[in-house]
Amino acid sequence: MTRVTGSTSHFIGAPDSPSEVVEWFRRLPEPPEETPTAYGITLYFRSFGPLTYDETGAIDVAQSPVATVGLPAMRRGVLWTVGEVNFLATLSLPQNKPLRDVSRAFSRWLSTFPIVFDQRSPQSGFTYYLEGGVQNVASKVFALPSGLAAIQAGQYFVAEGASDYVLDVLCKSLRLRGVNCC
Repeated sequence: MTRVTGSTSHFIGAPDSPSEVVEWFRRLPEPPEETPTAYGITLYFRSFGPLTYDETGAIDVAQSPVATVGLPAMRRGVLWTVGEVNFLATLSLPQNKPLRDVSRAFSRWLSTFPIVFDQRSPQSGFTYYLEGGVQNVASKVFALPSGLAAIQAGQYFVAEGASDYVLDVLCKSLRLRGVNCC
């Protein structure tokens, strides 16, 4: 059997507004428990099993029914980060079948939105606005309605993990395009 690890999905949406992604999880028949984090929310699907810990006492994310949602945020006053959903567990393990089913349902739901970037066909017309590592970390980026309106209006997006150095270089480049970063 092929070992399937977790999965990651990327999306664009407006920062500091109600998240359609989080709302999707809240509407599940058995919604996960939410724990706020510095970058978004950690979801624990308690009804799918207990948390498993490794030898150091940290949560073993490959064995535990958890997912993380990195919510879009503002960087440098004008750049929006790309949101992401990570199903961290090894989805091929039998005990993770319920989580795998949620992951697949989420992927189906997300795929109903327009794709603004696809690594297999990167000439979408929107790649110009996806900077700061987005094209290196995302295989596909889906646009929620607020994200689609923003990118069509010329909003720039960066990867959540873009370093200060990368943002400094990007802001210098964007100044030449008439965009002033802080």
